[in-house]
Amino acid sequence: MVRADLEAAGFNACGVLSVEAWDDRVPAAWRSGRMLDAARSVRVLGCGGRGFGDAFLASPEARRDRDPIDSFTRRVVEDAVRELEAEGVRARAGFYWERREGEFADFVGLGHACGLGVPSRLGVLIHPNYGPWISLRAVILSSEELETTPPLDGYAPCTGCPAPCATACPGEAVAQSGFEVAACVATTRSHSPCRSRCAARHACVVGPEHAAAPALEQRYRAAVIEFTTDRD
Repeated sequence: MVRADLEAAGFNACGVLSVEAWDDRVPAAWRSGRMLDAARSVRVLGCGGRGFGDAFLASPEARRDRDPIDSFTRRVVEDAVRELEAEGVRARAGFYWERREGEFADFVGLGHACGLGVPSRLGVLIHPNYGPWISLRAVILSSEELETTPPLDGYAPCTGCPAPCATACPGEAVAQSGFEVAACVATTRSHSPCRSRCAARHACVVGPEHAAAPALEQRYRAAVIEFTTDRD
């Protein structure tokens, strides 16, 4: 039931880590002993394609002026936690925007570890189906013993690709040596088209049919600007 409710809200690309793998990949304040000492598994909650956007835009949170996407995410995920607890499972949620003792968790790394995609020139995961149109928004630590999902060994979509994403990026943030976060942030803040649409992500040849709807992408871009400003 929890899985069905999450999928209905657009959390349709979820992986599972063992608690040991989780603890190896997060800062000390995020480890299971600090968040949920009874944890045995960790769900990494991803949203691929347009399902999340459709659910969000139909929600009451979409009419809020501040942090509407995060507010929607929190409600859906915390409802899932309460549902697990009603079934006798201990559970706790964590979110990509949270600092714990000043530290963020690396959600791209966590998604890679549980098979939700591979790192790309774009600085985001590339999913075999959804391409760069996947967002990792939350985790649920729980006392359940869930079957883990392995990394996508051998999947390397950027290898041999002519990188139209690099050509499309006006800020030259997509480099062969790696994604230049500072260049992306500076360009997004100063270059008005980037504030509503990521040309580099749209140029990716994997999963273009899953691109976010314009109304949602504008919300995403605003959230990116705010999130990166908070991390400065």
